[in-house]
Amino acid sequence: MNDRPLISILVPCYNVEKYLRQCMDSIINQTYTSLEIICLNDGSTDSTLGILNEYKAKDGRIIVVDKPNSGYGATMNIGLRMATGKYIGIVESDDYIEPEMYEALCDEAEKENLDIVRCRFYERNEIAHTTKPSPYVKRRDSVFRPLDLPSSLLIQPTIWVGLYNREFLMTNGISFLETPGASYQDTSFSFKSLSMARKVRFLPDILHNYRINESSSVSSPGKVFCVCDEDAEIRRYVREHGLYDQLKGIMAFRTFQSYKWNYNRLKTMELKRSFMKQWTKEAGQMFAEGAITRQHFSRNRICRLWIIAHCPFLYYFARKV
Repeated sequence: MNDRPLISILVPCYNVEKYLRQCMDSIINQTYTSLEIICLNDGSTDSTLGILNEYKAKDGRIIVVDKPNSGYGATMNIGLRMATGKYIGIVESDDYIEPEMYEALCDEAEKENLDIVRCRFYERNEIAHTTKPSPYVKRRDSVFRPLDLPSSLLIQPTIWVGLYNREFLMTNGISFLETPGASYQDTSFSFKSLSMARKVRFLPDILHNYRINESSSVSSPGKVFCVCDEDAEIRRYVREHGLYDQLKGIMAFRTFQSYKWNYNRLKTMELKRSFMKQWTKEAGQMFAEGAITRQHFSRNRICRLWIIAHCPFLYYFARKV
């Protein structure tokens, strides 16, 4: 077992006492044992830290970092800097994984010399009491370069189903946006990783269990523009790496989908109007740059984006996007 590459698993934690034991048990009982388990306690006020220290006492592979609350992005970047493994995995502390998950991912990464390998997951909705598997994706059975299949850049940013080559992340300066109190900070990390990867494979195996539990306060005013922050980070990174002209169309479509979701989830007209001002500005810029074309948008969506860019007040009366 000593010749197996080390995997560093990052476990961000914040007030997860209800789910943490199941999560930690699923990690320490992996069939793949060459693990470095970095648990990052982001200022929890419940018994999360005590539980982590309990597991640390009985498993020498566990490292516990206790820090003041600074948000998901800053916390994850600490983990990335601490990691020493050849590969990095991420397990959210209210989720749990199948025993063979990292065995399967690492075997495939080693065999094909992959930058990223991903599996599928079960979505376990404890609110609606439903369980459903994530869908298949194109080219799931072959190694590919995402830039050769731009639609792959639109996948849900489920970064916790992936195994990432750490040297690949470091070489390309891929990290999390550190916006305090923000949400959706897996979005830019996912896009940056896929846009720079040369060898990726999506496995058909369902090896992760993603839990949906109590809703967070994503509709608060402080969360309205989080999607915009992530979008701006994606554009900054892509420009910096000389990929903007190549990806501006697919990025515009990704922005449209993300902003549409964000607009529709906002609860008050005041919040909707506030967000629409930003969307109007950005939609206008995309038209000016030639990013809105029939290659990625239907005629109907182009019309709706034109309304958003030029007559946003009409959008308020539209029944659907």
